[in-house]
Amino acid sequence: MKPRFVIYLLAFGGFLVGTAEMVITGILDMIASDFRLTVGLAGQSVTMYALVFAIGTPILIAASSRLERRTLLLAAYVVFIAGNIAAFASASFGFFLLSRAVLAAGAGVIVVVSLTIGARLAPPDKRGAAIGTIIMGFSLSLVLGVPLGALIGEASGWRANFSLLAALAFLLWIALWRLIPASGADEPVPLGRQLSALRDAKTVSGLLVTLFWIMGYQLAFTYVSPLLRTTAGVDTALVSTALFVCGLFSVAGSRLGGYGADRWGTARTIAFSLLVHAAALIALPFVSASVAGAFAALAVWFGAAWTTTPAQQYYLVSISPGAADFVLSLNNSVLQLGIAVGAAAGGLITQLSSVRELGWAGAACEVLALLAAAYSFSRRPIR
Repeated sequence: MKPRFVIYLLAFGGFLVGTAEMVITGILDMIASDFRLTVGLAGQSVTMYALVFAIGTPILIAASSRLERRTLLLAAYVVFIAGNIAAFASASFGFFLLSRAVLAAGAGVIVVVSLTIGARLAPPDKRGAAIGTIIMGFSLSLVLGVPLGALIGEASGWRANFSLLAALAFLLWIALWRLIPASGADEPVPLGRQLSALRDAKTVSGLLVTLFWIMGYQLAFTYVSPLLRTTAGVDTALVSTALFVCGLFSVAGSRLGGYGADRWGTARTIAFSLLVHAAALIALPFVSASVAGAFAALAVWFGAAWTTTPAQQYYLVSISPGAADFVLSLNNSVLQLGIAVGAAAGGLITQLSSVRELGWAGAACEVLALLAAAYSFSRRPIR
């Protein structure tokens, strides 16, 4: 019972980390007003977070390979708490940008090490489910964290979000300190051995699965609001409802992906979810002529997209056991890169053509992800 409870605590930590990253969406205008900036300039705080997360995480994971994972996780939460306190106390936008960098540094390590510890605590036949549970915490931040953050910002000011996150993270730190078992010092993994994962075609093509998958997802998701307005003619209230439905099915998909990885294997789960993801994106422009059709397509799309996530994470861990932390950190960096490229490509498509074409383009990316997955599954890992 205790390992399961710790896994749920790690999932709650994922919720806090996901909320700290995405809460900006709901309070960006408040931040811009407070610092007397344009919304566009205030939005650079999102860029700062993504850059530090993407570039810093592999470096920090590689540099801390000699640390026991429990110790590293607790240290990362200290950095995360400090970043939230700094955000709360920011007297200038420059200081707020610095706080976002500190937050991202702590969050990147938390994501990787939480997945590693969760997989270790679970029995071998439940490791996919453990990873799925932790990822479910991140997806819950879409459903609860962002809207709650906006409400808190309206009621108490945007800074209150970061003070609350710091307080909750501190309580979680105490619980993790008491409950995560000490496993002794991990065997040091030389940097060269970690980097050798990049010479493995199986691992590199596995990372390409993440790149193409998130590109296809983000390419359409970034512009889902104008897409729904154009095809289904929905108003703002229905768009919000649609996004809530997306969040609910992302949580369900996270659970399904972990279950599927244990029950059917990672290869089958990844391949099935990518196929359904591509099919949903192809169908989206056609079926979203009606509100019911749009909601159905969104439910299938988000369920399939988030089913891929835990299965993909578990797959990368299983093929690179000697450098699992490093490969997971690279996977998170690839994820951030794919988000940026997907959003930019979606914007270009809407400028040159129409939002109706986003489904086709996103589906093409999912097909590329499926081809990369097929190649990765066929290769033998290097020793």
